[in-house]
Amino acid sequence: MARSTRTHLPPGKTTKSALIPKHLAKDEFARRLYKLMIDKGWRQADLARHAGLPRNAISVYLRGASLPNPDSTKALAKAFDMDPGVLLPNYTESAIERDNPEIEFRVSPADPKKAWLRVNRLVSTSTAIKIMGLIEADDEATNRD
Repeated sequence: MARSTRTHLPPGKTTKSALIPKHLAKDEFARRLYKLMIDKGWRQADLARHAGLPRNAISVYLRGASLPNPDSTKALAKAFDMDPGVLLPNYTESAIERDNPEIEFRVSPADPKKAWLRVNRLVSTSTAIKIMGLIEADDEATNRD
């Protein structure tokens, strides 16, 4: 049976902390997942079986090495009979980012003819290649000037 304390994670919130929705770091998610697993009386293999995920994936999450992807988050939430957004509030944030990608445009204060552009959006590979081509052409034009 698993221990009630986590010796391999840095000190922080105890595993007995309430499930309060917020943005979670990997180690905080690990503690939350561990508490839910222990409360059910499950071992890693049990959680893996109930969630339909590989046992090594469960180990990665419990060690705080990685956060689950959206599909794994759904599977874990289903195993605990809860909403994915409650299990991992970041899940909701990532869904918002997918629906409303961040595009930022700022004119350079040093040179008003130049601007910073930041795009976080899923596009087709051909569109990404075209954008990279435009950026490369702009770099070449800038170096010629």
